[in-house]
Amino acid sequence: MTASTTAINRTWIVAELTKLIAAERALAADVKSRAESPPDPSLTVLYHEIAADDERHVTALETIAIRYGYTPSRSEGLGVGETLGRLKDKVAGLGISAPDRLGQDLVSKADGIHRQTAWAHALEALGDAESARDLATVLTEDQKHRDALLESLKRMIEQGARENHEP
Repeated sequence: MTASTTAINRTWIVAELTKLIAAERALAADVKSRAESPPDPSLTVLYHEIAADDERHVTALETIAIRYGYTPSRSEGLGVGETLGRLKDKVAGLGISAPDRLGQDLVSKADGIHRQTAWAHALEALGDAESARDLATVLTEDQKHRDALLESLKRMIEQGARENHEP
């Protein structure tokens, strides 16, 4: 079966892309919060860059989803629930080490990259080259961010290994 004769399950695509949009929106909010209090002060600029790009990524994902019938809602991800989620994350993050926090951010970014890679493949297989290209742009930026976070984690761990720290 070729891409041109393959039936497209738009309802499923919209449902799944809606989950991806919600996840990206949550990541953008987390990174924006983290930019105000990064695991290390030297990461402030990087976290601000990631936050700005992640907000743009939400728009790109919505644009792709709209092509399949998605209707964006400005109320998504806003309100008391989001605020409570951020508070819960802040409380849960108390006492976590900077390398652990950075590692969690790295895992979140990697998970997004895996999903985006799979979606880019699926969109290309469906013959939607425009959406695949749009997602490839997001993917390239997220890979750049993942690499920068990994380099920061490597430096942080090396620094910790070289310094005399009390347990």
